[in-house]
Amino acid sequence: MSKTVLYIAMSLDGYIARADGNLDWLTSFPLPPTGDYGYETLLKGIGTTIMGRLTYDALLSFGIDWPYSEYDTYIVTSQHNFVPTTPKSHAASIDKLLKIVEQIKKVDTKDIWLVGGGKVIAECIHHDCLDKMIITVIPIMIGDGIRLFTENMVESKWKLIDVTTFSTGAVNLTYERLSH
Repeated sequence: MSKTVLYIAMSLDGYIARADGNLDWLTSFPLPPTGDYGYETLLKGIGTTIMGRLTYDALLSFGIDWPYSEYDTYIVTSQHNFVPTTPKSHAASIDKLLKIVEQIKKVDTKDIWLVGGGKVIAECIHHDCLDKMIITVIPIMIGDGIRLFTENMVESKWKLIDVTTFSTGAVNLTYERLSH
């Protein structure tokens, strides 16, 4: 049975992007001399990606080939007429997200990568369908922006299962959700 995994970078002060969605603080941060903060390892274990519309638009703005063409991708949006332009991508409303995750978990052995953004993450936590979090903490404070965890999150309990440090000063914190 697959798990829903959040793998995301966060500034030291808790933001995943600047207020305007800009990721310059993250894209300019160096990779470690060996490795990539666990990204390639993550990709080997996933079969599906889920992301919010703003995250999708941000990825498209990088001007690169769509990096997730081999995975089914669900873009969560409130726009009823939205049609994704990338391969194997599907639009999904936030109210259908839980059913989509449940269906994938029933039939797929590979994990679901919850790419972002904040509203989609909050919804998954609220509905208790996020199983694991890998948070790469980047040692930069940006002062303002889009928080990883939105206000009024529901209470949930997590167990720290791994800490990986990198020569760049970044840290991967891996948590698994504790059952109720």
